[in-house]
Amino acid sequence: MAMIRPAKQSDIIGIVDMVEALRAAVGGPVAVDRPHTAHIIAQLIASPDGAVWLSGGGFIAGSLQPTIINPAPVAMEHGWYASDGSGLRLLRTFERWARDRGALLVQISTGPDGLDLTRLGYRVAEQAWIK
Repeated sequence: MAMIRPAKQSDIIGIVDMVEALRAAVGGPVAVDRPHTAHIIAQLIASPDGAVWLSGGGFIAGSLQPTIINPAPVAMEHGWYASDGSGLRLLRTFERWARDRGALLVQISTGPDGLDLTRLGYRVAEQAWIK
């Protein structure tokens, strides 16, 4: 079982590689801009309102943000991928971090054919449409 640990600056290139794999896995419509992605990951690692965790073959990244309708922080996942079976443990780590920081809720995304997270207590609140 792969250990979950906070990401460090030295992990950024490997995380960008996993972002590429994530995009391919979900059929993402936008190409990964590697320098931009590396910059955003570095910001999340350095920010007190950001977080990135790693396993042997996965990562989850997110941040605390207010929404347009309420200033209470929401934990928003920005990327979540695991090729080593650690996806649920990464998600649970993100949920604990969010709860410990007073997040009103946790927002997770999956691909159109992704996991049904209702068994974990999630519900569909929105659908994202692209053109």
